Amino acid sequence: MGATFAGGGGPPSSGPAVTAGVDPARPGPYREPFGRLVPGGSVVSVPGVRVGAAQATADGWLTGTTVLLPPHGTVTGVDVAGGGPATHETDVLTPGTHSPGADAIVLTGGSAWGLSAALGVQQGLAADGRGFPAPQLPGAYVPIVPAAAVYDLGRGDGTLHHPGPELGLAAYRSAREEGGDRAGVLGGRAPVRGSVGGGTGAFTGRGLLRGGQGSVCLRTRGGHLVAALVVANPMGDVLAPSGRPHADNVLEQVGLTVPPAPADWIEQALALDGTARDAVLSPRNTTIAAIVTDARLDAAQATRVAQSAQAGLARAIHPSHTLYDGDAVFALATGGAQTDVPSHELVAINAAAADALSLAIVDAVVAAEAHPRGADVSAQAPRPAALREVAPDLVEKWEALTTAS
Repeated sequence: MGATFAGGGGPPSSGPAVTAGVDPARPGPYREPFGRLVPGGSVVSVPGVRVGAAQATADGWLTGTTVLLPPHGTVTGVDVAGGGPATHETDVLTPGTHSPGADAIVLTGGSAWGLSAALGVQQGLAADGRGFPAPQLPGAYVPIVPAAAVYDLGRGDGTLHHPGPELGLAAYRSAREEGGDRAGVLGGRAPVRGSVGGGTGAFTGRGLLRGGQGSVCLRTRGGHLVAALVVANPMGDVLAPSGRPHADNVLEQVGLTVPPAPADWIEQALALDGTARDAVLSPRNTTIAAIVTDARLDAAQATRVAQSAQAGLARAIHPSHTLYDGDAVFALATGGAQTDVPSHELVAINAAAADALSLAIVDAVVAAEAHPRGADVSAQAPRPAALREVAPDLVEKWEALTTAS
C-alpha cells in the first residue's frame, strides 16, 4: 500500500465577508443571507480546529481518511438520516450522555471496514495524553472518536482495499503537526478540499462524476463562524441535467453566480467513462460531514445544528437520504457548553449550517481531481470524469469566487 498524507490547520485570515445583494423592497434581518461567505475560508477558519488527511492511491488503492481535531471543551452532536449508515461511537453524542464531546471526528472511506481507522486516531490521541482519563489507571486515556464512512470499496483496482488504523494514525499526525516543509503538505494548508482523505475515492450520481472533499465557512449577522467539511459520495447528482447545481438557490442567497455546465456535460462525462450509462441503483454511496461553529452551545443545541444541516444536504443532492446513502452529519460547537446564544442567533446558526453544507457539497465536486487512469487502475473499475474535465468554466468561476482572499 502506498500512503501519502497532508495536514495543517489554524485559521487563515478570514478577512471581510463577501457582501451579497439585498433586495431593498424586502428589508429586515431575515431577508439577508443567514451567513455571508468568508473568502478563502474553510472549517479551519474556526479558531482551534485542525484537519488532517491520509490517502492511499498507489498499487490499486483509491481511498483515504480525514481527521478533524477540535479544541478542548468542544460540544458535539450528530444526526444520521441516511438509510445505510456506517458509523462508530455516535450514541455517545446523544444529549444526556456522560460525554457530550469528542476528541476527534473521523470521516473515512472504506465503508464499515474503514471505521477501523478510528482506532489509529485513538492510539495517536492516547499517546499524546488526550481523552477521557481511565479511572484508577494513571496515564491511561480513552479518546472519544466518533466516525462515519462512505462506500468507496473497489474503486482502485476492483479489489477490497480500505483504510485501517495505519491510515487513521497518519491522518491524525498530519492534523496534529504544524505547517512546514514536510512531505505531502499542501503548501502548509490544511487538506480540506479535493481528492484527499475520505474524499479520495468518492463518486457522485451513480458513478457519473467524481466526488471529493469540500469546505466553506460562513459568518452570521451575529458574528459567529459556521463552517462545513464534507465528503460527498452520494447516489444522487449535484448537477441537474440542465448543468445548474441543485443548490443554485443557496448560491444565489450568498451572492455566488456560476455558469452552468455545458448542455452536453452528461455525454461528455459518459465519453470519458461509459460505465455510468447503464448504472444501476446500488448501495455504494453516502455523504458525511462535520459542521463547526465557534458559538457556545449545549449538546441539544449542537444536535439541532446537525439536524438542520441535513436540509442543506437535501438542497444540494438529488435524490438524498436514500436507502443506499448513509448520510450523517456531526456538529461541533467550540465555544464551550454555556448556553448564552440568543434564540434569534440560534436560528441563524442553524440556517447557516444548512447553507454551508450545501455550498461545501458543491465545493467538493468542483475541487475533485481527475480520476487516476494509470497502469495500476483496473480497466474494469469505473473511472468517472471530474467536473473540471467537462465544465472548466464553472470550476474556474467557483474557485475565483470562493477562494480569493
